[in-house]
Amino acid sequence: MWKGISLTKTAIVAPLGTSPPVITEFLEYVEKVQDKRVSDLVIIVTREPAVLEGVPLIQCAVKRRYPHVHTHIVELPFTDIKSDEDNLEFMRICAEVLRKEKEVHKTGSIYLCVAGGRKDMCITLSLLAQYFEVNGVFHVITSDVKSMNIELERARHNIRELFESQDKDGYYGQHRELFDSLMFPPPSQYNIINIPVLPYPQTMLNDIVRLLTGDATQMRSNVRLPLTVLENMDASGLIKLTENNVYLTSEGRRFGETLKLGLGVR
Repeated sequence: MWKGISLTKTAIVAPLGTSPPVITEFLEYVEKVQDKRVSDLVIIVTREPAVLEGVPLIQCAVKRRYPHVHTHIVELPFTDIKSDEDNLEFMRICAEVLRKEKEVHKTGSIYLCVAGGRKDMCITLSLLAQYFEVNGVFHVITSDVKSMNIELERARHNIRELFESQDKDGYYGQHRELFDSLMFPPPSQYNIINIPVLPYPQTMLNDIVRLLTGDATQMRSNVRLPLTVLENMDASGLIKLTENNVYLTSEGRRFGETLKLGLGVR
């Protein structure tokens, strides 16, 4: 029995950049400050070698300190987001991750940590949080970034050797003092920022998805969305709005298919 902590399944979803400690710092925050027992840690990574090298470090650190946490790695099919198509694919994959956490893994709470990864990934994830039932979006701020970067760079050689090691748990154990101090610094060395997110009403989201995945041309009188929403969608390039009709753009359809996947709209 986990004393004093809710047994409702809690998941963390986080993109990873070249700074692995932000993942474990946030995990420790959720466990110790939010008083939640984390069941799943989903790490989204690109194929960038400098990013992939940090994965075993996180896995070993979490396994040793929080053995009840199941770590899942989701690898994106590119080294970086370089186009609208890449960003939509990133959005699609994240939507699928969030849907599976709810429907397949029956997770009660989902926390998004947007401290890792590229800025465009963090922005996209924060926007997705408005559409899906997440319980919080958070950023990790290091008090002394310069000192942290120095310590991280000093450990790069060991991180690379851990990545290349056949016995990763053993290598981590041999350098546990170095790795633990890097991955689990005192809470006074960083701050967790809660980013406010205003969720969309589910009924409105369902109507948006139906519009964006429906016929290319629809009569405006048949669309149940408020005029202000339609005007905003027009301004965003998702639709073309006229006095009598709503015309779906290719960008709108791709965005609609992504939302449909995550929301499970029929």
